[in-house]
Amino acid sequence: TSFPQPDATFVKEITYRSSNTKEPGEISAPSSNLNTAYRLIKEVQKKFKTREAEEREKEGIVKQDTLIINPNRGNPKLKDLYIRPNIVSKRISGTLEAHTNGFRFTSIRGDKVDILYNNIKNAFFQPCDGEMVILLHFHLKHAILFGKKKHVDVQFYTEVGEVTTDLGKHQHMHDRDDLHAEQAERELRQKLKAAFKGFCEKVEAITKGEVEFDSPFRELGFYGAPFRSTVLLQPTSGCVVHLTEWPPFVVSLDEVELIHFERVQFHLKNFDMVFVYKDYSKKTAMINSIPMNMLDHVKDWLNSCEVHYTEGIQSLNWAKIMKTITDDPEGFFDNGGWSFLEPESADEGEDDDDDEDDEAYTPTDIDSEEGDSSEDYSEESDWSGEAEDSSEEELGSSEESGKDWDELEEEARRADAETLYDEMEGSKHKPPAPSSSSRHKHHSSSSSSRHKSSHKSPHKSPHKSSHKSSHKSPHKSDHKRKREDSGDRHKEKKRKR
Repeated sequence: TSFPQPDATFVKEITYRSSNTKEPGEISAPSSNLNTAYRLIKEVQKKFKTREAEEREKEGIVKQDTLIINPNRGNPKLKDLYIRPNIVSKRISGTLEAHTNGFRFTSIRGDKVDILYNNIKNAFFQPCDGEMVILLHFHLKHAILFGKKKHVDVQFYTEVGEVTTDLGKHQHMHDRDDLHAEQAERELRQKLKAAFKGFCEKVEAITKGEVEFDSPFRELGFYGAPFRSTVLLQPTSGCVVHLTEWPPFVVSLDEVELIHFERVQFHLKNFDMVFVYKDYSKKTAMINSIPMNMLDHVKDWLNSCEVHYTEGIQSLNWAKIMKTITDDPEGFFDNGGWSFLEPESADEGEDDDDDEDDEAYTPTDIDSEEGDSSEDYSEESDWSGEAEDSSEEELGSSEESGKDWDELEEEARRADAETLYDEMEGSKHKPPAPSSSSRHKHHSSSSSSRHKSSHKSPHKSPHKSSHKSSHKSPHKSDHKRKREDSGDRHKEKKRKR
């Protein structure tokens, strides 16, 4: 729309200045009037914003029934309790009393908070075993308004012992005061546990089972981070809760359709747990940084509760997934629904691809020709392969049946001593032996070597020759014989060609 006066000028900001000096006869300086006007404007703005916030909080509030007060003095009652969240900024103690159709908490300042039985979805009693507080927690169906805000979780608790310890005190293990304080704390724990348990039993009797208190199973607990800090999550008969620190975490398994484990990889230390509600418009709940060694423990608990779960290695964008589902629920389930979270579906797809590749492969003529040429090549290289294989087999057998180093050194020492003795004996009764160059001459042919050996053998001492032959290595002689045989076979093959 066009403005009726197009030439009009809009003022975005105006700055006022005034003198800070007080003139004679004036009550205050002119600047104080500006400060007073500024303060009044800010107060009006603050009241307006507060009123708007209260109206927004009241919009989603379901009107509750009126609490019916039971004038009987024998009503179940617990004194000296604190309420969370606080009614005001500072925590205030008070008394919790059960009446005909609900509870009423009355603080020492006179503030009153009413919780009706028919508005309680889950009621929990957590004893002080292993905890520094003992508490009653109510998870409500519809939010109630107190402290100018609406709340779905209301808790009443009292501290057991010292939550904080003064490290400045010089404490000793056998100090009488410390022993007395520990004994007093144990007695206080037993007393408070009995009082809270008696209160719960009386309330269950009055309501005839409408309100039943559930206690967490600490032995089934596991650590995780539903919010900022890592805390102990404890299952109950139908929920998983954390109540000790604020804000609390309460998830009812009856409302959960599916639980998905993210980042499940064994080289990682932690995994995440996502709760998908049956009401798809509700935001998913998540527990982060659960230790990987608790995965089987959590799965066993979910199996006992008959809750369906899946697992994957990636972190998913659940806000986008839930928006896709709420936009077209029928189309989502027609396309397979939650099957995309199942790891088996991906594995089956990979197996199908492998099978298709195997079926698509068919051998060609080129492959067959290559196979024929490789067979010809293998036949030509058989004669050299046989010689190498036989030598390797002999070498392997000699190594397998070999002796250790001490035995071989002892045999070598004895052989050297006998050789030296034979040489000394032979030098006395025999002419000098031919030169070593004639003995180590290269054998040009096997016939000439046999001719030389036949002429030399009569001149040698029989004792010496027998001794040398007995100490020759069988491996060396066999290897030499193999080489000669392979050479003969090679010559015969050349003649045939």
